[in-house]
Amino acid sequence: MLDYLVSNARIVDPESGADFEGGAGIRAGKIDGLYPRSAPLPSAKETIDAGGGILVPGFIDIHAHSDNDIPCAEKLLAMGVTTAVSGNCGLSPVDFNSFFAEFERAGYPVNQLELAGHTSLREAAGQKDALAAAGKTRIAAMKRLAKAAYAAGAAGLSFGLEYVPGTPDEEALELARTAADAGLFISIHGRWRAPDDIASLREALDLSVLTGAPLIYSHLVYMYRGTALPQALRVIEEYRANNANIWVDSGMYTAFASFAGAVTFAEELFERQKLRYGNLRAASGKYAGQVLDREKYLEMRRYFPLDSFIYDPGEAGDIYTAYSLRDVMVSTDCIKYPAGQGHPQGAATYPYFFRVMVRERKQLTLMDAVTRCTLLPARAAGLASKGRLTPGADADITILDWERLRERADFPGSGDPGAPPEGITHVFVNGVLSIKNGKRLPGVLAGAAIKGHRA
Repeated sequence: MLDYLVSNARIVDPESGADFEGGAGIRAGKIDGLYPRSAPLPSAKETIDAGGGILVPGFIDIHAHSDNDIPCAEKLLAMGVTTAVSGNCGLSPVDFNSFFAEFERAGYPVNQLELAGHTSLREAAGQKDALAAAGKTRIAAMKRLAKAAYAAGAAGLSFGLEYVPGTPDEEALELARTAADAGLFISIHGRWRAPDDIASLREALDLSVLTGAPLIYSHLVYMYRGTALPQALRVIEEYRANNANIWVDSGMYTAFASFAGAVTFAEELFERQKLRYGNLRAASGKYAGQVLDREKYLEMRRYFPLDSFIYDPGEAGDIYTAYSLRDVMVSTDCIKYPAGQGHPQGAATYPYFFRVMVRERKQLTLMDAVTRCTLLPARAAGLASKGRLTPGADADITILDWERLRERADFPGSGDPGAPPEGITHVFVNGVLSIKNGKRLPGVLAGAAIKGHRA
């Protein structure tokens, strides 16, 4: 007997290409079978009537910063995310044994892979100055820490080169080789010296070519905008045409967020990167939601460096250009914020993506859109049992009420950045029902730490 039978659904599975009306069975945490409407349905302990909703694999957020933060993961779950890849942009734990022990002790709403972060390893090795090279002794220490992280279960290595611009090419190459040698992937947030800096993109892609490590290039739209974005797409296609193992993710917002104290927001870089104070607002802290003048900006940088800024370059059309590139995956960049503060991407990205790109603009087909949220990130991260509805795959399932599906989160000062979406009716994580009829089931923490896999 099945644990669950989901009936009266539209089944959409990118791996098989299935798109039909019917049902799905779950047994012992796995997909037991898919059943066309005309087929006899097996008996189950509990039957869920999907009400004609669209049943898809649970979404895989390929670029998050949830890092064991349960409120952040609950926002992801509310969007239909069942697996998150965290530890991105070079920021991660260093002691991975303790990190995974905490995960197991507390439980977690979604599955999680954790990357080792170059910046965090760099600081643990004693290199505190982001503008200086680490040197051979500290690089050796970083490599030892990276290998210990992989042995403990880290899924790969991330870089946030924009935040540590003093990193020379050789340092990045040495660290990337540790991931390649372990059969793991690398994730890179590039340097972004200027909005049209295509050289920094080539630098990141070359790390994959030179080491053989699969590469996920992070949040494409944040890194390039305007006329530079089509140039970036051509460079990515050039590398792919030469068989480079290159993957790309992007969010649904041109407005990006980072720590107030980050090198990104150093005043001397404003002119070079063509930033304007009128486009800058506080994401968190005492000025949350306010557009900042120079005085408040300097105050936050000096006294509140761990609060966040949001910068909006105001070129919304770049989103549509970015998703014109084949195989761009959807990501949230979700990170921990105080309640009522932060960036809405952590609570709105997936319903926003489907509403705009499929339902309204019709730029993507439903199958293509689902693929970018499920099968592609599963393949990029080497997750053979995630992102598909194949019998025997993990029963990570999301059900969408298509007509009601929409985001509710908004920027601070305009709305609640953490407001959950509408239209996500049911979510299963590892075969455990975690959202039922649009409501989070209290106390359910069915996520697993995904350790020891290879890309």
